[in-house]
Amino acid sequence: NYFYKAIRVVNLNKTIEAIKLLNIKGCSVSMPFKEEIIKYLDYLDKDAKIVGAVNTVINKNNTLKGYNTDIFGAYKALQAININCKDSILILGAGGVARAIIIALQKQKISDIFVTNRNLKKAEELSKLFNCKFVSWEKRNNFKSSVLINTTPIGMKNHDYSTPIDVKSIKNFDKVMDVVVKKNMTSLIKIAKKMKIPFVTGLYMTFFQAANQYKIYTGIDAPLHHMVEAYNKNFNESIVLDNN
Repeated sequence: NYFYKAIRVVNLNKTIEAIKLLNIKGCSVSMPFKEEIIKYLDYLDKDAKIVGAVNTVINKNNTLKGYNTDIFGAYKALQAININCKDSILILGAGGVARAIIIALQKQKISDIFVTNRNLKKAEELSKLFNCKFVSWEKRNNFKSSVLINTTPIGMKNHDYSTPIDVKSIKNFDKVMDVVVKKNMTSLIKIAKKMKIPFVTGLYMTFFQAANQYKIYTGIDAPLHHMVEAYNKNFNESIVLDNN
C-alpha cells in the first residue's frame, strides 16, 4: 500500500534528509539530478555504477541505495523500432540517459555509435568512456545514420516547439527515438511521424523503466497488462507486450 507523489526539488541535500526523516520508502530521480544524487547515497547497484547516474532510490533503515532502470527502459524502446546490429546510431546529448542508452545499445551488439553534445568536452569524455566516436555539435545537421536518438531536454517544455537538429535534417535518419517525456509528442517526433519515419517516444522508455522501478520498490512484478491498457488508452502510440 504505497502512495506515489511528484515533488519539485529545490535543494537536493535537504530532500535526501527529508527522505530519511520521513521514512520514505524510495523515490524516482529525474533530470537534472541523476548524477548529482550519487554523492548522497550509501550504495549503488552495478548498473548505476556503470552508467554513473541514478534514477531510482530505495531507503532501507535510513540506508539509501541507487539503481538505474533507464537501461531496461532504453532496451525495450530500442526494440520497438527494431534496432539491429547493423544500425549506426547518432546520440544527441552526453548525460546519464545517454550513458544508459549506450549500454542498452551495446547489450544488443551495436558498436557503430556516435555521440554529440553542445559541450564538446562532455561528448569526448563519453566517447572515451564507452569506446564510441564523437561528432561536433555544429556538424550534427549534416550527419547521416540509421538512427537518431535525442537525450537532450530540447522540446521538453509545454510550448517548446524547437528540435535538437534542423527540421530538414531529420530525413537523414531511418528511425528516430526521443527520450523527452511529453504526452502530445515533441516537435521532433511529430515531424518524424509526418515524414513516415519509424519512431519511439520518451513515454515508451518511461513505461518500461517504471515497470522495472515497481519491482525494485515493492519486490513484486509490475501489473504490466493493466499498465499497457492505461497507456494505450491515453497516448498516441501503442505498447505490445512480448516475452522478453
